Amino acid sequence: MNRLKSYVRRTMLQSARDYAGGKRRTADSTRAACIDAMRGTDSGWWADLIYTAPMLDMAHNYRRDIATAFAEYRDETGDRYTFRDSSTGTETDADEILSALLRGPFDFEDYRGMNGDDADATLLGLRFAVEWYAGQTARDICPDI
Repeated sequence: MNRLKSYVRRTMLQSARDYAGGKRRTADSTRAACIDAMRGTDSGWWADLIYTAPMLDMAHNYRRDIATAFAEYRDETGDRYTFRDSSTGTETDADEILSALLRGPFDFEDYRGMNGDDADATLLGLRFAVEWYAGQTARDICPDI
């Protein structure tokens, strides 16, 4: 198991224990944690994915695991991932994200400056991978979802 997938699983299982109010998780707390985790990385549930600068560091640290998530997605769905920004109408595909991950690391100054598109692409990759692994983890630990 890769490090990012382990992080996702650990976070979800810890939340399931927290939801149960103790050291042991229950079926209901596990189901609730899985549902909440799968609501997306922009919901605020993923506390580590709220602030841009730490996310840029995470994206760089987990860049290989993010690439693995894209490959798994392609293998499972037969499609290449494309992020479509409904507010601007722009599209960012997996190749652009993977290329940006190779050019990093980026910091907050890059994000706000000339490398903003590449830095933003790495964040899209991190979000995608966390959501992908959250779905896989939910299927593993709570198959009735």
